[in-house]
Amino acid sequence: MASSVIPALSVSLCVLAFVLYCSPAEAQADLALDCCLTVSHKSIPKHLLLTYRKQFKFDGCPRDAVIFLTRKGRKLCSPPAAEEQWVKENIKFLDTRLKKCKEIKFSEKRCHALKNPTI
Repeated sequence: MASSVIPALSVSLCVLAFVLYCSPAEAQADLALDCCLTVSHKSIPKHLLLTYRKQFKFDGCPRDAVIFLTRKGRKLCSPPAAEEQWVKENIKFLDTRLKKCKEIKFSEKRCHALKNPTI
């Protein structure tokens, strides 16, 4: 009896190990990336912007880009800062605003939306 249980147990353990090994890869493959496929070279006025994030090719997106989030919740795709001076200026402006808001602990009205931005 013991001789038939050992092979069955071994097969079960191998199947379990295989399932555990493959699961993280499948979970990563199911993640949908929110990528900019194209960018606009048209300048965006600073007063419309809330925050930004950078998109990189090595993260699985087709191109490098900067995604600006407007105060109304729209996501606007721009070229990387190295390609456009206005993008570099907008990033500097938003970084300065965020730093000031952190210093005053987001107490001013204009800082409330920066406390937990979703981009």
